[in-house]
Amino acid sequence: MMDNIQEKRSFTLEELGILEAEMLKLRKSKEAAWGLWALMSFFGAHRFYTENYVYASWMLSTSVAPIVMILVLAGQDSLGGLGQFLLWFSISMLIGSVAWSWIDAIFLNRRVENLNNRKEQEIIRRIQMTRRT
Repeated sequence: MMDNIQEKRSFTLEELGILEAEMLKLRKSKEAAWGLWALMSFFGAHRFYTENYVYASWMLSTSVAPIVMILVLAGQDSLGGLGQFLLWFSISMLIGSVAWSWIDAIFLNRRVENLNNRKEQEIIRRIQMTRRT
């Protein structure tokens, strides 16, 4: 963040206005991230919001796949050894997914701040590129 401050010192008022206008469009809100975490952390919604698509996809799959498996296996009258194993494995995956989402909450504010900082750096670079042309 400090390096952004140093780079912004050389900006004109017009450039600072452009930077702020662009950041208003691109900035991610901590409140929105926390809202998504509170409502749908289980499915990685907060990770999708913070543009961390790989981890979000993993969170989604480690939540949806066990739920589907549990629903399918729950409809069975009798489960064999493999069915019992898959049921308990799915329940374990679901518990792990819940734990992951709670641990993930510890880092949520920092993730949003880092994303916003990267977005600001990209805008600063674009503004600096327009100076050179």
